[in-house]
Amino acid sequence: MAQQTFSVGKAPRVIITRISGDLSVRTWKEQAISVETEGHGTVAGIHPEGDTLTIIDCDRDIKLIMPEDAGIKSSNVKGDVAIEGIRRVELESIAGDATIKNISGDAGLENISEAVDLTNLGGDLTVTNTPILRVRHSVGGDAVLRNIAVIEIETIGSDLAVARAESVMVSTVGGDLKAEEIATALRCGVVGGDGEIKGSARTGITIGNVGSDLSVSGAAYIQLGNAGGDCSLRDVQGDAELGYIGGDVSFSGVGGNVQVGRIGGDASLKGLQASIEVGSVGGDLSLQAAFPVDSRARLNVGGDAVVVLPDNPNLSIQANVGGDISGRSIIASRSGKMISLNYGDGAAHLELNVGGDLALRGGGDPRNSSSTSGSWGWDEFGREMSSFGLEMSKLGQELSREIAAAFSEASWSQGADIADSIARKAEEQARRAQRKAEEQTRRANERASRINVRFNDREWRLDPERLDRIKEQARRAASEGISGALEAVERAVSNLGVPKTPPPPTPPTPPAPPHGVPPVPPQPPYAAQQGTDQGEQESQPTANGDGDASATTSQPAPEYNLEQEREAILRMIAEGRVTPEEGDLLLEALGS
Repeated sequence: MAQQTFSVGKAPRVIITRISGDLSVRTWKEQAISVETEGHGTVAGIHPEGDTLTIIDCDRDIKLIMPEDAGIKSSNVKGDVAIEGIRRVELESIAGDATIKNISGDAGLENISEAVDLTNLGGDLTVTNTPILRVRHSVGGDAVLRNIAVIEIETIGSDLAVARAESVMVSTVGGDLKAEEIATALRCGVVGGDGEIKGSARTGITIGNVGSDLSVSGAAYIQLGNAGGDCSLRDVQGDAELGYIGGDVSFSGVGGNVQVGRIGGDASLKGLQASIEVGSVGGDLSLQAAFPVDSRARLNVGGDAVVVLPDNPNLSIQANVGGDISGRSIIASRSGKMISLNYGDGAAHLELNVGGDLALRGGGDPRNSSSTSGSWGWDEFGREMSSFGLEMSKLGQELSREIAAAFSEASWSQGADIADSIARKAEEQARRAQRKAEEQTRRANERASRINVRFNDREWRLDPERLDRIKEQARRAASEGISGALEAVERAVSNLGVPKTPPPPTPPTPPAPPHGVPPVPPQPPYAAQQGTDQGEQESQPTANGDGDASATTSQPAPEYNLEQEREAILRMIAEGRVTPEEGDLLLEALGS
């Protein structure tokens, strides 16, 4: 056949089955349907019935011209499909590509063997089983997508649901986003409603802004700019970087570093395996972390804080607390509570600024503790954390802008390079945040090295230079015949609970094992010292931690002689090696 034309009424429909070539559809102003085959192509049957035209078995390419209010349903096409300008499209079992443009209503596509390119859809979109889906401009309604390897969408006007995809990139979702079984990457600029994402240990997640709540279960890493509601993260193998969360936060099982700019509500952080930095928590904090060696946790909390320590912690804690302090063997003053605690060797570091009460749970007794009134040094901490929060709050705008820019006309021809570009931008932002964190860590180290020590209701200010001078004088005194001078000074300083200066910050560590595999606990304080210098081991205090010398003698320490060490301190005072004030501090720290 060459060409046939059939008059139709309003909203006509064409049903085509089995086409050996290509199918193309365009529109005209006539209320009629034109059917044309290529060359000497034949059609087994054309059956008009009411406003439905059925076409069966075309052995060549076929071209249709239809009214704009028409719809088409086609199946078993051996070639490509190109459709533009009609009301509704249904395609099933297409061997080639499908190119669809300017459809005013819905589109349903299933089993498309090659790529699907869609531009402007007024209604809902359903796509199942295709290797690539690209949507330029917008889908006006909902989108349900299943079993698609690569998804790139500019705008979804309402809700988006994705199941079983390799990678997903979307600039804007007007409603809710639900994604499950995403293998490698999900990147989204803006989600107007809620977000619910279920990934795997290989899934990288980058989201600019979420208007309401966000829930993520399973990810290699996550970057989130802002969420207006609550945020829940579970089983994240690597880093979690978040700007602003308007509601409550619940994290469970994060293997990498955690950075959060601001949290408007309460925060529950459990199973964290690396460093932690939170600019501000507006409500209460519940924290349970591994606190591994050389990690640093810094949090600014407006309400109460509960910290659950691991068994045998190897941790130093400094906290400025506006309310009450509770925990095992903690020395705390009645007003203006700034405390310093050491567990084990203090190889990890926790800094807290708490507006309400602080409760420490578990972990046994600290090796030593001290407290002082006032809030010396913590104003700077507050400014640093506020600056960190502001910096992180910009993340949402940056991520959204970069993802939206990737969908420019020039970018569409780049294919997979779009995703690579976004990944590079995300990495650059992560590096900037890391540099900021390193600078804040450096300042924190400087602040931590200048401490006030309150011991037996007296207060001294210590700094590294002063401590080094005292220790050097003790070494000289010991070499010049004052027996026990060096041991006395080292024991006194240890009993004071002066924290060790942490090492320089290091890049983020590799992800910990998947959640559910318990972390290896740190060595107990005594066992961790095995293999070190024997003299150093003997000079270390035991884990009773209250500064009482009679208690420390309960542990094996054959060289410990309290009277000899007190006499050594007194001789150092008499010879002018230490000031009387410094001598009083050392004597009080030794005990009686």
